[in-house]
Amino acid sequence: MPMEHSPAQNSVRYRVGPSSIENENASQEQTPASSIERAPLHWWRTRKPQDFDDRHVKAIRTALLRTEIIDDSDWLRAVTGEPATAIGVALKALKVLGMNDPMIDAVVSAVLCCALEGDPAARVLILSALSRRKKIDPRCHKLKLLWRRARF
Repeated sequence: MPMEHSPAQNSVRYRVGPSSIENENASQEQTPASSIERAPLHWWRTRKPQDFDDRHVKAIRTALLRTEIIDDSDWLRAVTGEPATAIGVALKALKVLGMNDPMIDAVVSAVLCCALEGDPAARVLILSALSRRKKIDPRCHKLKLLWRRARF
């Protein structure tokens, strides 16, 4: 059953369907931690920047295409690699939703793809999201330091 979130002060509604947060190896036995490590929409906060390649960008975008953001006409452009649009959608969601909302993983993952393809502004948003996330997930601090030094 899809989860819906309707922010009181914003008309944009978000939905994450079950298929958008499935991990890529659902048939294998996994611990909760290993599921997070393999789930494409969590990779921005669980993997080092140097661990990514073109295959990962494709896997993330495939997962993102199964994720709906209702009432946001920019979502498809964000998912398909338009950096300014992806950053705009992510900034709006970060402002409204907070770091624990499942949609944050989707919008930051769209930006992650742009950062991995070399967009410097997308990299800055990844650094900002990791800074916010480190308050609830301490390993994000180390990832933030790695992103600062990463070269694409």
